[in-house]
Amino acid sequence: MFGTRPEIIRLSRIFTLLDKNFEHVMINTMQNFSENLNKIFFQQLGIREPDYNFNINTGDYGTQVSEIIKKSDEVFQKEKPDILLVLGDTNSSLCVLPASHYGIKIFHLEAGMRSYDWRMPEEKNRVLIDHLSNILLPYTDYSRENLIRENIHPSKIFVVGNPIIQVINHYDKKINDSKIMQKLGVKNNDYFLVTAHRSENVDDPETLQNILLALQNIHTKFRKRVIFPIHPRTISKMKHKPKGIDLIAPLGFFDFTKLEKNAFCLVSDSGTIPEESLYFGRPCVTIRKSTERPEFVEAGSNIIAGLNPQNILESVHLITSHKQVYYKWNRIFGDGNTAMKVINIIRGVI
Repeated sequence: MFGTRPEIIRLSRIFTLLDKNFEHVMINTMQNFSENLNKIFFQQLGIREPDYNFNINTGDYGTQVSEIIKKSDEVFQKEKPDILLVLGDTNSSLCVLPASHYGIKIFHLEAGMRSYDWRMPEEKNRVLIDHLSNILLPYTDYSRENLIRENIHPSKIFVVGNPIIQVINHYDKKINDSKIMQKLGVKNNDYFLVTAHRSENVDDPETLQNILLALQNIHTKFRKRVIFPIHPRTISKMKHKPKGIDLIAPLGFFDFTKLEKNAFCLVSDSGTIPEESLYFGRPCVTIRKSTERPEFVEAGSNIIAGLNPQNILESVHLITSHKQVYYKWNRIFGDGNTAMKVINIIRGVI
């Protein structure tokens, strides 16, 4: 079960192997409901149509979560699966609640990440999902250690690496063939790429205003374009269009990844952008007060800037002003064979 852009992308190579090796039912909650954040990735990545599309109500938290639980409960009763595979920490993964009730074995890919920041809805989800899961599939040893510290037995934990590397490598040619840079009129190393969508950031008017002010200051200081593919959640909270920032519609995987690969610097509140920026050897500033991915700070590719506009500007200046020494630091990504490892583990546990 899945429902957001990062889940679809990271599971894309695993879906194919699941279909080849198991009786595999795909459920799309459509938590990200817009075409540019959901359906487009099925088309681009060659993923078959899901068996179920929930089209859940994304209005308020209670309605969204209750619909995910209710509808997944109905599917579990009908399909009677042996195993449920979920990735990450979105509300879609709260389908683990009815799955656990029915004794379905739960596999959690991207297990063990911790920010220890309870303001984040995702942090609550991570802890709940991990402790209900039968098999935990963290990306790194760092995440494995988090799980062990929470008294999850090591026999349930298998470090499998980061699936995004396999996806990027598989579609490398299509990424390089993207014409998005020509379309936007930008050149390599001459623009900032921005994303911001987290509820604790964009739902707070003061915080969102601080982020926009920081982006305007970055544009003024560096005299480079600031490209901001904007999430529907974020644009719905904006009272006016910020100056000096190019707001564009959300992009498909190939176009967005091409922009990541060639940006001067990435500025984001995403958890996944720091992963991709390190892989491409591009500096990244995280506009949050905490991170569940400290490995990337340790690698030297990421600064946690907080949400003060001046701190964000100074963090961008710092990380772009010194020689980058982290380009080959890729120990945390694994060997690029995550999909087959996941399939092998599922087969072994059945």
